Amino acid sequence: MPTAVSTDPLLSVRPAHLAGPGEVDLPSLLTAEHGWFRPYNSPTHVVLVSGTSGIALSNGPDPTPLSLNGIGWSVGFCHQVPAEITRALLNEAATGIRHAPDLFAGTGRLVGQHARAALLAAGWSGHQRDGYELVSAPDRHAALSFPLDAPGSEVMLTGAAEKGTWTVRFGATAPEPLLTAATAALLAPVVRLAGQLPARHRDLLTTQTLAERPPRTGRFGAARARSTAARPVSAPLPLSDRPRTGSSASVPAPRRRPS
Repeated sequence: MPTAVSTDPLLSVRPAHLAGPGEVDLPSLLTAEHGWFRPYNSPTHVVLVSGTSGIALSNGPDPTPLSLNGIGWSVGFCHQVPAEITRALLNEAATGIRHAPDLFAGTGRLVGQHARAALLAAGWSGHQRDGYELVSAPDRHAALSFPLDAPGSEVMLTGAAEKGTWTVRFGATAPEPLLTAATAALLAPVVRLAGQLPARHRDLLTTQTLAERPPRTGRFGAARARSTAARPVSAPLPLSDRPRTGSSASVPAPRRRPS
């Protein structure tokens, strides 16, 4: 029986932090484009590894059920993070470890200079609140936060989701290029089907209908809609091995950890 074709219009959407998670098939992205694989004897929580470079994509507990782990660092993200941010993180990790391995050694503190500069240049504002330095979006529905008096604490990129907030947690020694790449993806327009937009945020979004609907390839869906010719996607992992991945109040200041 023929499959029905969606008539939902394809949209270019801003701001990305309110556009919803979209779609991304993380195992297919890493296996097809970067050659990651799952060792036969890996622990059950490990989804894929990057060969001998020491980076793994793993399942974890809430509030960040998925994590990217290297030697001495980690980045965790929840299922509501916009797909373009997740994709930028994984692409940067997969390519950066090959070209600049020293930056992924987990030996330095995450400073975020380039991320701050990019956000401020885009009209975000910097201020301090509740022990954190915050760089907040003009609509106050997203922020980049750094602890002021706990240099060993994580840096967080947060935004309003359909329910609650989405969060990317960068460990204190996470590689700078990962935060820079995530910030660049956050500031760019994203592509969504009209039906994917969070109902609570539709009045806050600026959208533009795209002239053509690129073909869908595999399970990449709208997250790959900007590609004019997607590369072949490898066979998906068994359901048991896939990562568990799946909005309008202002983003609250992060809770301070007890000393």
